[in-house]
Amino acid sequence: MAKGGLIGPDATITRVSSSQTKVTSTTPSFPVPSSYLTATVVVVAGGGGAGMGHAGGGGGGGARISESFDVTPYHGTTPITIGGGGDGAPTPGGPPNGITFTGEKGSNSVAFGITSTGGGKGGYGTAGNGGSGGGSGGTGNEGGFSPPEGANGGPDTKTWGEGGGGGGGPAGQQGTSASGTDSPGGGANSQAGPGGAGTNFGPYFPGLSFGPSNNGYLAGGGGGSWHLNTSAPEQGQGGNGGGGQARVPGSNGQNGDTATGGGAGSASGSGGPPGGIGGNGGGGIVLVKLDPVFSASGVWKLQTVFEEVKADNWGTPT
Repeated sequence: MAKGGLIGPDATITRVSSSQTKVTSTTPSFPVPSSYLTATVVVVAGGGGAGMGHAGGGGGGGARISESFDVTPYHGTTPITIGGGGDGAPTPGGPPNGITFTGEKGSNSVAFGITSTGGGKGGYGTAGNGGSGGGSGGTGNEGGFSPPEGANGGPDTKTWGEGGGGGGGPAGQQGTSASGTDSPGGGANSQAGPGGAGTNFGPYFPGLSFGPSNNGYLAGGGGGSWHLNTSAPEQGQGGNGGGGQARVPGSNGQNGDTATGGGAGSASGSGGPPGGIGGNGGGGIVLVKLDPVFSASGVWKLQTVFEEVKADNWGTPT
């Protein structure tokens, strides 16, 4: 008697293959054996570079996930492009002295036809758009994706303190605006904007270590800074997911963490060295988990069944 739609004895189900891995800038290609059909893929772009002189933090790189993604068109070795992080200020091109106090945008990452946009640059009074917006008003989700690849940067609400960069990914958080007394020194109640948290991709890749302290978060935004404030707590913290912290005068903004797409922290000193320069954004990362493939004994392929029925051989007594 047939059981569960099978003819004959119960089938034995065997796992044919399963695999998960991460890809960074040191492994710019990915092999997909022909036995695999689908995968979970996360593509994270490079984080934005931060500004200097009470500037905004860099935005986290755009981060996108696709589950049950069809990998059959990519059997063989598939090229991967990992976006680098944007450079921190000073950068060429504007005053004073031919430089600008704004960082640079991160670079895009591309894998399996999925593109994520580089994080927005952190600015001095203005910020750049990107996968996540840079601090001081940058707009996130520049690619116009649904769900979004990242959040906005913190608003530009203070003259002497700046907002943090936005976090990347569908659950990325907007950077926070500066708060407190609007004066060069800030004060005990003043706080530059922290960067927004990125997205936790850990649950999609159990047993795989990545992200700061292996907590699974990626693409956090960088912290904004407060002008001429020597109290470290009043500088913006980096967002969970590799975002860099802003630094006091005389110190450089913290870089975004390597291979996280984290935005950089800004420098509160003005004029560049020795006042401090903006941090660099962290490079991106691609995560791939090839879904397991199973085989069952005594089960006919659908194509075989079709051919047998067509030939009027299906169910013929032997």
